[in-house]
Amino acid sequence: MNGLIQCHDPEGWGPLSSEREPDFTPCFEDWVLLNVPVVYMLTAGVIRWFKIHKRQPFASYRNWHYFTKMFVLVLLLLTLLAVPFQAPELQTRSYTDALILVFVIVLHHYEYTRSRVQSGVLLFFWLFYVLVHGAKLRTQWLVEDPARGVCSFVLAMACLMFFLELKRRPKCQAIALEEDEKEVTPELDSHIFSRITFMWLNPLIRLGTEKHLAQEDLWPLRNGEEADELSIKFQAIWGEELKRKNPSLARALLKLCGWPYVFAGAVKIIKDVLQYTQPLLLKQLIIWISSYSTDSPLPAHQGILIAVCMFAASMIQTICFHQYFHLSTAASIKIRGALVSAIYRKTLVLDNESRHTATVGEIVNYMAVDTARIMDLAPNLHHLWNSPFQIIVALYFLYQTMGASTFAGVFLLILVIPINGIIAKTMRKYQKRQMKNKDQRIKLMNELLNGIKVIKLYAWENPFISKINEVRNRQELATLRKLGYVSSVQSMTMASTPFYVTLATFAMYIAISPEPLTTEVAFVTISIFGMLQFPLTWFPDIVSSAIEAYVSVIRIQDYLLNKENDPHAITHIDYRDLPDWTTDMPLVEMQQGTFRWTSTMTQPTLANVDLQVKKGELVAVVGRVGAGKSSLVSALLGDIRKDQGSVTLRGSVAYVPQQPWLMNATVRENIVFGHRFDPVFYEKVLSACSLTMDLKVLADGDMTEIGERGINLSGGQKARISMARALYARADIYLMDDPLSAVDAHVGKHLFENVIGPNGLLKNKARLLVTHALSCLPNTDRVVYLQDGQVILDDKYDSLIGQDNVLTSLLVDYESSGQSSSQSTSASDNEDSGSGTLAEIPIVVEDDDGEDVVDIQQHHQHERRASNASSIKTLRRASYGPATWDLAKTKRSQGELVTAEEGAKGKVDRLVYKTYIEACSWQYLALAVVVQAVSQSCQVGANLWLKDWAGQNDQGALTNGLWYLCIYAMIGTSASIFSSVQTLLMRVFAAIRSARRLHQEMLQSVVHSPMSFFDTTPTGRILNRFSKDQHSIDEILPRMVSNMIRMVPSVLGSVLIIAYSSPLFLVLVLPLFYFYRSIQQQFLAVSRELKRLDSIGRSPVFSHFQESISGVATIRSYGQQDRFIHQNEHHLDRNQKAYYPLHACNRWLSMRLEFLGSIVILAASLLPVIGILTGSVSLDAGLVAVAVTYALTITSSLTWTIRIYCEIENNIVSVERAREYIALPSEKYQGTVSLDPQDPWPQQGTIAFEGYGTQYRPGLPMCLDDVSFTVQSGMKIGIVGRTGSGKSSLALSLFRLLEATHGRIVVDKKVVADLGLTDLRSRLSVIPQDPQIFAGTIRFNLDPFDKADDAALWTALKRAHLHEVVRNMDGQLDAVVFEGGDNFSVGQRQLICLARALLRQSSILVLDEATVRVDVQTDALIQQTIRQEFKECTILTIAHRINTVMDADRVLCMSQGQVIAFDSPDVLLQDPASMFYSLCKEAGLL
Repeated sequence: MNGLIQCHDPEGWGPLSSEREPDFTPCFEDWVLLNVPVVYMLTAGVIRWFKIHKRQPFASYRNWHYFTKMFVLVLLLLTLLAVPFQAPELQTRSYTDALILVFVIVLHHYEYTRSRVQSGVLLFFWLFYVLVHGAKLRTQWLVEDPARGVCSFVLAMACLMFFLELKRRPKCQAIALEEDEKEVTPELDSHIFSRITFMWLNPLIRLGTEKHLAQEDLWPLRNGEEADELSIKFQAIWGEELKRKNPSLARALLKLCGWPYVFAGAVKIIKDVLQYTQPLLLKQLIIWISSYSTDSPLPAHQGILIAVCMFAASMIQTICFHQYFHLSTAASIKIRGALVSAIYRKTLVLDNESRHTATVGEIVNYMAVDTARIMDLAPNLHHLWNSPFQIIVALYFLYQTMGASTFAGVFLLILVIPINGIIAKTMRKYQKRQMKNKDQRIKLMNELLNGIKVIKLYAWENPFISKINEVRNRQELATLRKLGYVSSVQSMTMASTPFYVTLATFAMYIAISPEPLTTEVAFVTISIFGMLQFPLTWFPDIVSSAIEAYVSVIRIQDYLLNKENDPHAITHIDYRDLPDWTTDMPLVEMQQGTFRWTSTMTQPTLANVDLQVKKGELVAVVGRVGAGKSSLVSALLGDIRKDQGSVTLRGSVAYVPQQPWLMNATVRENIVFGHRFDPVFYEKVLSACSLTMDLKVLADGDMTEIGERGINLSGGQKARISMARALYARADIYLMDDPLSAVDAHVGKHLFENVIGPNGLLKNKARLLVTHALSCLPNTDRVVYLQDGQVILDDKYDSLIGQDNVLTSLLVDYESSGQSSSQSTSASDNEDSGSGTLAEIPIVVEDDDGEDVVDIQQHHQHERRASNASSIKTLRRASYGPATWDLAKTKRSQGELVTAEEGAKGKVDRLVYKTYIEACSWQYLALAVVVQAVSQSCQVGANLWLKDWAGQNDQGALTNGLWYLCIYAMIGTSASIFSSVQTLLMRVFAAIRSARRLHQEMLQSVVHSPMSFFDTTPTGRILNRFSKDQHSIDEILPRMVSNMIRMVPSVLGSVLIIAYSSPLFLVLVLPLFYFYRSIQQQFLAVSRELKRLDSIGRSPVFSHFQESISGVATIRSYGQQDRFIHQNEHHLDRNQKAYYPLHACNRWLSMRLEFLGSIVILAASLLPVIGILTGSVSLDAGLVAVAVTYALTITSSLTWTIRIYCEIENNIVSVERAREYIALPSEKYQGTVSLDPQDPWPQQGTIAFEGYGTQYRPGLPMCLDDVSFTVQSGMKIGIVGRTGSGKSSLALSLFRLLEATHGRIVVDKKVVADLGLTDLRSRLSVIPQDPQIFAGTIRFNLDPFDKADDAALWTALKRAHLHEVVRNMDGQLDAVVFEGGDNFSVGQRQLICLARALLRQSSILVLDEATVRVDVQTDALIQQTIRQEFKECTILTIAHRINTVMDADRVLCMSQGQVIAFDSPDVLLQDPASMFYSLCKEAGLL
């Protein structure tokens, strides 16, 4: 260096001065220190300039702040140029600084005009500049340099520039307005030091301490972290992966996280390297202290400098560590956003076969548990390679300290590796099994919740609870117990490894080293091994998390690789784009189509089907139950597998499913369904679909909220809303799967004549109508008859009717059944046709090309054109607009049904902790605390024993090393054993007990809740409690509590040791405790609310997902996948907005706690130094070494203790949420009158309503009021009435799904309110309107109690005319039933419900139109079966087809919840003014 630059100072290059202590030499300061900011600016500054100079400057930026900075910079530049005139020897230095300052001025200008945030590059430049020039100025004052005055001024100007750059710049009006338009998170608007220290979170922390946080208080996500951006990026990455031979989801996720995640790993390395400087500094501190027991003590400033360096190293470690975690959390956000979006998108495109391999419960687990496990690994993934790196660094320093003895410890570490490998492999096996168990349980829960009404009607709660408990207790908890045992073994292995490595090293040292084991060697070694404690102790948990995440990655990867619907199976073309299109070219065309639901089916579902539907043509599809009618519609939609043939749809499609699918939204939102709202056409659609009167009855009109699965609507209302949705879509092709079965006769006739039929609103559209309403066949253009999946007949009705074929015989049966007088079959209430017929309301529907106009009132053509000319343009095909994607909820009042999920506020109630402790058992917890306290005492004892041993060696006394070593081994082994016992107690016994108890109580409480709870609570919200919250209770909380029990004694032991070493430390204990407590309380106030908002925010994600998967066919058919994906991303972003600040607040907390921990390190190291220098304490290097060793660990120990406490506080919210459901009000299952199982009640079947009244929920109007009538034994009663009259409420009241507000119901002289619900419901029979069957077997669906023998089951199936279908299935009675009964047609499901009633053989039967979804022949057979098998029973028939109750003994007419008439049909028909007479007339029976 002397060859390049001459040093003229006699002290030379130094770097430390020999004349001034402590100080640097002038040459070192001039040519090394002062060049640090210069080199920094030439690198970082130039890179920043290249990045920022391409941006566009702001329109206005000049203000006092800008000009002040420029003035100071110019003044500083002039000063530097003037320095050589006063000190010529500084000429080179000054001109160099001046040149750099010119570049700094340019960069200042660019930063100010192109960036709204203070420049991090400039802030660090001025910080470095101030520090190095401050050191130089100190030297100048010490040597009385003449230039010190000018340099003082330069330093002052540099300090001023630092603070000016640190100050937030004032915004000009234009910038302020621009920022108001798009709110950004304060993190992006904060300077670098605010980001490093997380000060940008202070406003949220303050707000959280002042009020309970709400969703509106949260900041938006950062750029690039919104779900839509992440989804686009991930789809591109995943698309590239799919081109590989072996696509990897893990690789795709790493690419998604990108370089910021790699940079996080680099920051972690810096932290780890700095961590191992602490033992080296400890070694120097021990040497310094020991020197004061000799005649040549080291300089005083050296001891102080060592203590300050330990503090500084600790602070830098803290900054690096939490920046690493913060960057990793950002990766977690990206992973969750991408995975949840990808899973949702995949669900919308799964083919039918894949959908059955991945049930709803499994997919919910993918989104809830698997995604959480993967994202939770992101902050810890770097530890998988970083922990071995730390171990290698530690072993290097150990070798420097202990020499060859280190290899004994290395050998032991190598031995542990295969043991850990076996443990990891075992855990991976159990984790895979556990995830399958969770999937199975959530699947069962989903089915239970979806069918809860039917389950309650049948009194099947106990079999379903038992079925779930079977999976929960014998599979899930059994696996959890095994995982607990493996975790305990793993904990013991890893907790004892550092100690035994130390023991082996000490043993080898005393065996081969000629030097004794001194304090310096022993405690530097202990300190290094203490730092090994983290990578070795926490590495098992990280490996466990990695294993769990790996299993989850594979599960999600397999799901994402599932087969999708073939996009080429259906050819979609818009006929308007075809230049050669004519009306002879069909819009729907299938040629030689062969389809099957699954690839494993031996016979195709549809074989060689040829079908054409032209524009303006109505084609009816008829056939027996199971003939393939619904499959034909699914084939046209592309929902089933195509083996051969072609399908072409030349136009847009609207689909009306057999079972209407409705969203949990308003009536209007369900009808408009994402299209642009057109109020004129909307009103006409309501009238066309006979919805006007219904909306007047509903609490809030068309803004009334529809519950999940349309629970607050009748079947007819749901069907008509589904039809209105299709009509509003104004499509070219209409695929209608038996839509008329869900409305009563006169409404069905109205819909056919005015919407579907040849003179209807859709007469110029291509219409395919699957129907059992044979009366409408003469009004169709063609009739297609399906049999066994093949087209038997396809011709005009008139041509077919004159021949001898299956259709003719079907019509003969139809005529003989007495249904020909009705225009359609139905399965709902008697509906009102609305405020007027369509004939009274002129409607025009015009295609986009304007060539087809539908006029449903030809003789009013002139008036129609005059009155509606202005609105014709609004009646064209529906279009989408951005406004329809606005997800803001419309303000609702009375019509609101589903309540917003509310979380508890403020501090978690102590009763929640008490609930969890009781669930775990007080005894287990107390024993775990005692055992861990003994373990910690043993650890402290081992170190004190080592101190005594090393102290003896320091004094030169000959000691028996083997004796000391054996005692040391015994004490340390005891500590490891006791620690493992504590883990075993918490992770196995307490965890399993709490998991079983809380789940069981929550399950019982939910299942026994009244129906009003399920009416107002989305299924996704309930599943959230049983998935994510239960996962926290099962696995996260026990682990956190176990860690807490381990950390508290460790902290207390450290504080006591430090206080014993330096009693003056006790003065700091109270202030430190106060600050710790204050920080903790501020954090908890915010984190609790953020955790609750996070938990609450997950529910809409699950609810929307479940809603989407049940309506996926409808969503696809309307081509609205993008809109629903957008909604999913919106819900996800709202949830992420709580998750991100929650984890950022963890960093805020840890930064402050570890700063206080660094003060403890400073105190533990500096107080002994001060004591020695002042002579106030005696010398004991061993005790100081012990104290500083514990101080080095107390920083992380204190931080982890508070963090674990906060994690417990946050996760105990899951217990709080479970407790909320445990405390739900229950139905009155226990009656005052108990029935003996042998009691034949109700034997007679008499029913009496005596002044009965009820309501669906408190605060709602009475749905039944003052109802009184008596049904004698064996009578057949028909119940009729219009929508909202109270027919269904009567049935629900009999089964006590609705409880009486006044009056009573008496059955066979027993008041039903006095009976237990199970006794009551199990002795009544019902065939519900919506057939509900469950995943499992045919046997379970018929007899879940397993009481009936096979002969009884076969008899019931035969009488229900289903025995042939079941006999042909694999397994017969034990044949598999898919989730939701998807491998049965709707008609077959209804027959299974009939078989249940036949099997129960009750004396009272409630029929809710049991045969509506079957063909005419099967209907006739079923009606005959009911008459024969239930001829002695009392039957209540909720009538939707009036002809089915014409032979009833009595007819009960209901209106507005009251009985209008109750007499025989003949008597009621004699009064032309009666309701029954008008209903019969409307149905065409008169």
